[in-house]
Amino acid sequence: MSSLRSGRGLRGESSSALDRASRFINPLIGASTSILLGEGKTFPGPTTPFGMVQLSPDTITGGIKGPGYSYEGDSGPGYSYEQTTTEGFSFTHMSGVGYYGDFGNLQVMPSIGPMKLDSGRVNHPGEGWRSTYGHANERAEANYYAVTLENYGIQAELTAAPRAGMLQFSFPQTETARIQINLARRIAGTSTRQYVKVVGDRAIEGWMHCPAAGGGWGNGEGKVGYTVYFHMEFSKPLKRFGVWKIDVPDDAFPVQRGLATSYFQTDQYQELVRRRGAGRVQSRKGTISVSSSSFLRLQPEIRCW
Repeated sequence: MSSLRSGRGLRGESSSALDRASRFINPLIGASTSILLGEGKTFPGPTTPFGMVQLSPDTITGGIKGPGYSYEGDSGPGYSYEQTTTEGFSFTHMSGVGYYGDFGNLQVMPSIGPMKLDSGRVNHPGEGWRSTYGHANERAEANYYAVTLENYGIQAELTAAPRAGMLQFSFPQTETARIQINLARRIAGTSTRQYVKVVGDRAIEGWMHCPAAGGGWGNGEGKVGYTVYFHMEFSKPLKRFGVWKIDVPDDAFPVQRGLATSYFQTDQYQELVRRRGAGRVQSRKGTISVSSSSFLRLQPEIRCW
């Protein structure tokens, strides 16, 4: 499978001067939430100037992780450690964000083996679909990001066009390859309503409604609401698909002493996941799992497809 690195020119343009200049760009600069490293809070994934899509990896959901990614992991005064897990790749991000951040919508994660219904907690390996990774196998360049998901042996590659994002997943030989798409996830909260439908044999489309009641900007205190609409296409037909729902209590995002509590990192939430996992995956609005080894496209925005 060819690399998406050639996808920098998604419209087919070629500029040797621009290509030479882009080699000096390091998107990982500032991708930190550490007080020791300056708290740049930028996301390292690909985007275009003034682009509608900011496709980037997510290392944590909840709390003060405004960009959804931190190179070195959680931190406090005088304390920092290297981040070692990722939970997926989402299509909307903001850089330099305080006030607990928002976006991180339409999160996509490839996996193999037994299906998990949640990403799991950072400090509980194997609890969810979250995978370990190493910075030695992570590459960030101008409009290109790649990483190896060590738990699954999957190579993930990302690039972006002005109004679309493109992911390519290279799976090992397996009978259980799948792509899970989290419609409820936000960086510091959750969408409260979701809709998804299958369109033909290679596409899905839908929306996620994200009001302040679901947390997000300022843990809901920012009073910001928005709806994300999407159309997603795959390189291979959808053989099997299903959806499920995990109900989140209305009081899941309390504010204590002005600090947001990360509900998704609690034992209480994981108990809800375990209860749902004990039953059958049902055809309900929520997260969709697609059994397909594929990358996403949207024409005519991505003409090199």
